[in-house]
Amino acid sequence: MYKPLILIVLLLSSSFAVLDVSSIDVSVDETGEEKPRIAINYIPFKEVATVIIDQKNDKVKISYSLMSKDKEDFQIPDELETKILNTKKISTIIYTNTENCAPGVINDTCILINIPLKKIESYSPLGEKVGFKEKQKVVRETADSVIDDLNQALGVNAEFHSIVAQTKADLTEVEGAVLSAVYTIKPPLPTKLLFNILILENITEEIRFGGGFFNHAKELTKNEDSIFTFSMSAEEKRMLYSVHISYISSGKIGLKNFSPLAVLTEDELNRSKLFAEGFYPLNSIVNVIIFSEEAQRVIGTNSAVIGSIANTDELQKNGWYFISSKPSSTDEINKLDLRYLFGRTNSVDSQELMLSIGPIVEDVTLNDIPQNDVSQNGGGCLIATAAFGSEMAPQVQFLREIRDNTVLQTESGISFMTGFNQFYYSFSPAIADYERENPAFKEVVKLSLTPLLTSLTLLQYADIDSESEMLGYGISIMLLNIGMYFIAPAVLVMKIRKLV
Repeated sequence: MYKPLILIVLLLSSSFAVLDVSSIDVSVDETGEEKPRIAINYIPFKEVATVIIDQKNDKVKISYSLMSKDKEDFQIPDELETKILNTKKISTIIYTNTENCAPGVINDTCILINIPLKKIESYSPLGEKVGFKEKQKVVRETADSVIDDLNQALGVNAEFHSIVAQTKADLTEVEGAVLSAVYTIKPPLPTKLLFNILILENITEEIRFGGGFFNHAKELTKNEDSIFTFSMSAEEKRMLYSVHISYISSGKIGLKNFSPLAVLTEDELNRSKLFAEGFYPLNSIVNVIIFSEEAQRVIGTNSAVIGSIANTDELQKNGWYFISSKPSSTDEINKLDLRYLFGRTNSVDSQELMLSIGPIVEDVTLNDIPQNDVSQNGGGCLIATAAFGSEMAPQVQFLREIRDNTVLQTESGISFMTGFNQFYYSFSPAIADYERENPAFKEVVKLSLTPLLTSLTLLQYADIDSESEMLGYGISIMLLNIGMYFIAPAVLVMKIRKLV
């Protein structure tokens, strides 16, 4: 059965794995020599803002997450981490106020200590098969060995409730069958109070005073329906800690002109001050995930497209990195996973995060979007891309080169493109969609673009070194196009009417 919203912490764990400094290679030039590697700073703390859109069930989940593999960031005692890792059984520990955290628990705040069944011996040392009750006993003993330390570290007093079998990954963060030791805290605590307790007991001053996504998470806790989750995920030699504030709503989200900040109800997103000094391209992420029955693709963006996080030159851009576009499971629900990286910037606004997303048609896949698709100051050439079939078409590449290498090299050009983009993206997605649906209209558009492309070739031979030259050539090109598209046809019509 399709799960409408999978657990955000699983996705964030993948963020930690995929977007990691260790995945960046030293680039090699054509001669085979290594290029000087750009210094990338590293601290284990990361912040993630996530928007999950479930188109099938018309659900939207927003969240802010703070995460680290350094126990010091959440002031977890060495003894507790060592004890958890030494059990060799505990996979995750979830501390949450989500409803129905376990069978028989409705509103209480829970601590779930999760042990996969595969980590519990099926046979005793004497070769006898271990029954379910014996496995429950193992789980209870293992969980009891750490619960007192957990209570002390988190500043709570959770008491044993039950041992339950669960297969829901959204409650255990573990794939497959799990036995959970459930401990509850009475009375049930609201998200705002749980987050404030965590701030006082566990979150360091550096993270608190750094602001960034921490401030946005704190603001979201004011929503009475927001959910608090603090998780501890065991790895071989260390643990991943993350606090996650989320909110789920119902409704449809249009994707043709879509900004994640509109869903997050923010005008601007600022990074933590921890990343202000130095180059930390992988420590702040805006993650957009779309589940849909139709395969989706990015048609255009207002920011750059990052082709590879293994390339440090690419990481200096602020733009979108595409993780995947494929069915999320055997039920053929498609998943589009996009992640915005800040590069060398420290904030982003709604316009910069603007995306245009639509269904894949005519066997066009996400790979058709070139890795260096969009410059920082412009979006994709939607109408031309639809007309010529691919963003790799020579005509589309030509338009992009003129924009990036000529127009955007001057202040007047940048001002023109800013105004033009606002006008262009108000209608271009609809025209591009109609081109894909109507082959005849597509040919008409392709034909009508030919005079424009011809006139723009003049800029390739122009030596533009000043603002006045840019204005002069720009105005000349516009007048030339007005003549070709309006005056020449009008003159032709008048002559035909005289002949008739």
